[in-house]
Amino acid sequence: MTVLLSCIICAASVLVSVFLGDLGGASSARMRAQASADAAALAAVAEGAPYGDSDPRSAAETYATANGGDLVSCDCDPLSDRVEVVVEVDGVRATASAEIDAELFGALALPDTVRGLDPRLATSVKKIIAASDGAVSLRDGFRTLEEQKILWADALEKYGDPEIADDWVARPGHSFHETGLAVDLDGDVELAARLVGGLGLPLWRPMWWEPWHFELEGSRG
Repeated sequence: MTVLLSCIICAASVLVSVFLGDLGGASSARMRAQASADAAALAAVAEGAPYGDSDPRSAAETYATANGGDLVSCDCDPLSDRVEVVVEVDGVRATASAEIDAELFGALALPDTVRGLDPRLATSVKKIIAASDGAVSLRDGFRTLEEQKILWADALEKYGDPEIADDWVARPGHSFHETGLAVDLDGDVELAARLVGGLGLPLWRPMWWEPWHFELEGSRG
């Protein structure tokens, strides 16, 4: 369970407990269904990527059950900031939605390496990571000119020849990482490549000697 999910569910549990206490013992299925739906929606939105473990439906089902309900449906894309759930208690259904404002979470919203990427590339990377169930991660994304200079200097020192270094690190001012059009992935990069095709993502691998390097289609004109 993620820290964010724990915090939000603690708040949800308090709200549900207070709400049920206010019922004074009344057995209103509709009210109990709504309380269960609210808890499920909060759990689901907290567990969506990039905040949680990218399994919002499972979280919604867990907290619907914990609050006496059954999850009927969950419109909860792991890549979305908003979810909507339907929960049933004693034959009565209730709907609840929840939304997270990414800007309120600062550094929790997205990894630093995703920031600065072209939005189409950032979205594609998040989809790959979510669909891979943890088998793929992001190693490197956007780089500043200063960061590229450091990498270039390291390559020159390692290979001792700028022509050879060119094969592995682009010269400062010439890397697609600097324009937010390229990423390097870690883990099962062949799975990542298959997901690109399976999900219809606008990515390609222009350098066979660096199979971990993916770029946005059209990045090279």
